Amino acid sequence: MRKTSLRITHEEVNRESLDALVSGHGVIRKGFRIAVLQGLMDGASPLELSRRHHLSREGIYLIVRRVNEHGLRGLDEEKRPGRPGKLTPELRQELSDVLAKPPHAYGYRQTRWDGPLLNRYLEDNHAIHLGHSQINRWFHALGVTLQRGRQTFLKADLEEQREFLDGVKKTL
Repeated sequence: MRKTSLRITHEEVNRESLDALVSGHGVIRKGFRIAVLQGLMDGASPLELSRRHHLSREGIYLIVRRVNEHGLRGLDEEKRPGRPGKLTPELRQELSDVLAKPPHAYGYRQTRWDGPLLNRYLEDNHAIHLGHSQINRWFHALGVTLQRGRQTFLKADLEEQREFLDGVKKTL
């Protein structure tokens, strides 16, 4: 086997500090990163480590680069990839204020806020279009529960309903 020129240069990273991290609580991925660093310290090649831990060689180089730059903090998870969320703290505050008022205060003809109406408000004022599920997630994130109106029958008589319920209770 060929020796590699890839070396860990940060003074905070040594065998004892890595063993202390392995024995503590942490994320499994962090353990893989620690195992990769320990393998490098033992003289294994990046190719051998990539096969052993099912990581790409580039991934191993990235781990070493982060550890060399940041020390043991380089083993922690980085920010997750993906598109940043559209619900910024400013928009969250604005929507909380908007949902506290009835929709007719903003020129809509409905009496309560629902998903399609909030979506229309976001399109009109912020050029944001969201799907049905995402609108429901936003309602949940804002702490708003969607209330549905109860169905009432126009021809229902309250007195007859009470008499019916009393009759049902007597037969039970």
